[in-house]
Amino acid sequence: MCRLPRVLGLFLFGLAAMATPTFGQSIDLGGRSYVDYFYNISAPDDASPDAAEDLHGFQLRRLYLTTDFTLSEAFTGRARLEADGGTAGRAVVKDLSLRWAYSGKHSATLGITPPPAFGLAEDVWGYRTLARMVMDRQDIADSRDFGLRLDGPIADGTVRYAVMFANNGTVQPETDKYKRVYGQLQVRPTDQLLLVLGADRAGYNDERDAATRLSAFAGYSRERFRIGLDGYWSRIAMTDGDSRTRVGASLFGVLQLASSWDLIARLDRSRATRPGPDRYETFVLGAVAYRPHPNVVLTPNLRVSDPSDAAAETTARMTVEVSF
Repeated sequence: MCRLPRVLGLFLFGLAAMATPTFGQSIDLGGRSYVDYFYNISAPDDASPDAAEDLHGFQLRRLYLTTDFTLSEAFTGRARLEADGGTAGRAVVKDLSLRWAYSGKHSATLGITPPPAFGLAEDVWGYRTLARMVMDRQDIADSRDFGLRLDGPIADGTVRYAVMFANNGTVQPETDKYKRVYGQLQVRPTDQLLLVLGADRAGYNDERDAATRLSAFAGYSRERFRIGLDGYWSRIAMTDGDSRTRVGASLFGVLQLASSWDLIARLDRSRATRPGPDRYETFVLGAVAYRPHPNVVLTPNLRVSDPSDAAAETTARMTVEVSF
């Protein structure tokens, strides 16, 4: 039985109860959904039933319901629920945070929030509807964590810092003493150019002892096009003294063909060491996006994942994004 209507009903009831803010306060409600019609052109022989060759149909890939609230000039926050095909229609908490601008442009954010990992690269990419960033796809870093994040400018604001101390458990309840520490420097030499350096260190309560991640991103954006290069290096030290290394990079570009049309291309390449031969993957995506309305995007796209240890997976999709 689908629990989504009941959960969303409670969510909307709570929002209605909050919808009469006091003077100086505000509440903004909104949402976004991604719906696909997909066709699996090719797949490995041992693919799971939901990824089998020739399988096709409709799928709800994401539904977000978001509340952004302003309590004062210093205090703002976000509450967001998410449902997707992977949660069988059940809504889960995606964001729940309070931000305090405690000194000028310096701020502290407490709760479930994006860590300083790949969010800036994702903003330049702009098509989360089509594919997650390379570190997210390869499980190097998650899009959310639960903890305390600090942000602010350095000197004249050309350079910004972001640090976070978090559970390293995405949005799951904490079950061990091990945590994750993130650090990031953002540099904007010009309005068009963005450079980002990031790192984090995590501990684990299993066969993994600790993980270290280094990453870099360079993005260039103009009115008619944007391009980005995203890369990472990650090493996991095992409790038996061995280690696993993962490296990867992603190159993407978006070209505005006309006021309502974008041409999109992306190439990812990754490698992971393991017992036996290393595993490589090449990921290619091509798409054309059409906006018949500012809040509606129709995107036919073709994606190919070609790992070294299995046959390639090729999927054609028509993706519809609606925001409101």
